[in-house]
Amino acid sequence: MRYAERVFQESADSGDERELDVVRFANHLASICENQTWRCDIEDGPEAWKAAIVAAGGWLNPGFDPDKSDVDESNASSVVITDADGEVVACNALRIFVTDSFRRIMRRGDLFYGPRTTRLLNGMPLCLEDDYEDFGGTIGYSGGTFVARKYRALRLGLMTTRFVRLIAERQFRVDHHAGLIFQNRPLDPRPKAPYHYARCRMALPFMRLPDRHQDEPLLLVDIRREEFLSQVQRNVRDLVRKGNQTLDDLALLVP
Repeated sequence: MRYAERVFQESADSGDERELDVVRFANHLASICENQTWRCDIEDGPEAWKAAIVAAGGWLNPGFDPDKSDVDESNASSVVITDADGEVVACNALRIFVTDSFRRIMRRGDLFYGPRTTRLLNGMPLCLEDDYEDFGGTIGYSGGTFVARKYRALRLGLMTTRFVRLIAERQFRVDHHAGLIFQNRPLDPRPKAPYHYARCRMALPFMRLPDRHQDEPLLLVDIRREEFLSQVQRNVRDLVRKGNQTLDDLALLVP
């Protein structure tokens, strides 16, 4: 936890309550891991995430793979949780986009592949609704979520998603948090706010990449910085009042 402690304590004495809440929230989540005898590593760059995904046999999301996209220590971070035996429990990744139009990035396919790869992606057949409001600025995009099978249904995807948003706030002061997730049960009603994002919209009817074909709809989820900081404030309040720093505390994380 040495790196995490440095990242989340550097300006804990700043007097900014919202910044203090980000520090408190991250440290509470880290304590939950420690009380499970798990190790939570937060590192600059995507390499730790990639190593964890390879070790666990998960899918290497090309948008976070440094061999396929322009991600490095300056614009990406990894969150990797391992158990006492060093086995991967869960992991997630963050990358930063600076743009005046997130729609344009998605439409061009830059979200998944960068110029480093020779396997180019055709334009994305977006199907965003007419009332979709584009957003820009500094965007914290998270993805590459993985939870080991024996640890699923414990809300660990929610935990790692929160971690990457906290990193995006702490290190990059992003204007917007966003992600793309599959609707794995397309006949069910569209989820209102997966992983406690604020908005959820249909983005693609299916995904066709050189190394992955998936027929389920792909959903664009997002939350503005101010909305996330308000969420953090509520979460910290409830964790401090009710929490005992156990996995059960993750049920207290509400939008």
